[in-house]
Amino acid sequence: LEGTGFVFSDRRVMTNAHVVGGVEEPTVQIGGEGRLYDAKVVLYDWQRDIAVLDVPDLKATPLEFTGDDARTGDSAIVAGFPENGAYDVRSARVRARIDANGPDIYQRGTVLRDVYSLYATVRQGNSGGPLLTPDGKVYGVVFAKSLDDPDTGYALTADEIREDIEIGRTANQQVDSQGCAL
Repeated sequence: LEGTGFVFSDRRVMTNAHVVGGVEEPTVQIGGEGRLYDAKVVLYDWQRDIAVLDVPDLKATPLEFTGDDARTGDSAIVAGFPENGAYDVRSARVRARIDANGPDIYQRGTVLRDVYSLYATVRQGNSGGPLLTPDGKVYGVVFAKSLDDPDTGYALTADEIREDIEIGRTANQQVDSQGCAL
């Protein structure tokens, strides 16, 4: 199972919970090639669909979350490794910020999430990647594509995941990533 993540703090990689769900020995690879770094899941939020991995040997410059919210019409960037392929960067435009009702990753119930609706090509494997500002800061985390429209994707806003960001920066205890969400 593969997906995208990004470094957001010292030794910390953020991704989607559905990317690491059920993975017993997660690894992280920088840029999709080279060394595999051992990691452990230290935050697993299956309702928001966010996970944080602690990667002890990782030396990488973290991306910063922007202090500004994206507005309708703002330019953005979807970055990741779609379809188990090479690093891919695509332009996106923010359609709207919405409160979206949808199932949690295990379909145990309905969850209300603060998300950006995007005019963007989001493909399998983009999950967990950052939604970037044009200057490379993080607006949020890409987590889904529309089932009805190939030009629509969704990203969790930084406000939605703020608690996970703060807890994930210092969490050290390995947590259960439960079962596979697929």
